[in-house]
Amino acid sequence: MKAVPTDNQYRHLLEFRTKLRRFDQWSRAAAHDHGLTHSQHQLLLAIRGHADAGGPTIGDVADALLIKSHTAGELVDRTHALGLVDRARDPDDHRRVRLLLTHKGNDVLHALTAVHLEELRRLGPLLGDL
Repeated sequence: MKAVPTDNQYRHLLEFRTKLRRFDQWSRAAAHDHGLTHSQHQLLLAIRGHADAGGPTIGDVADALLIKSHTAGELVDRTHALGLVDRARDPDDHRRVRLLLTHKGNDVLHALTAVHLEELRRLGPLLGDL
C-alpha cells in the first residue's frame, strides 16, 4: 500500500507548482518583450538545444515541444517569416529537412537565454526550499 502524502508534502507541491506557473508567466512576458510568442521562443530553444549538430527535423521539434507535427510546421512557418529560422536539406538524406537558426534567431535566443538563466539563478534558492 502506498503511503498517504502528508499535509506538508501537499503544501510543498502547491508551492512548487505555483512557482512553476509564475516562472512560466515571467518567461512568456520575456519572450513578448523580445518580439516573440512563448511558442516561438520554445521553438528557437528546441532547435538550438537539439543534440544533432545538423539541426532537428520538424518531427524532432514536435516531440520536444509536445505538439503535433503539423502544428510544429505551422510554428516553423511563422517563425521563418520573422527571419529567425531556416530550413536546409539534410546532406545525407535529401528527403529530410533540418531546421537551423538564422543569425537573427541566434541573437534573439541568446538574449532570452541570458535573462532566463539570470531568473533561474534568482529562483534557485527558492526552489531548493521545497
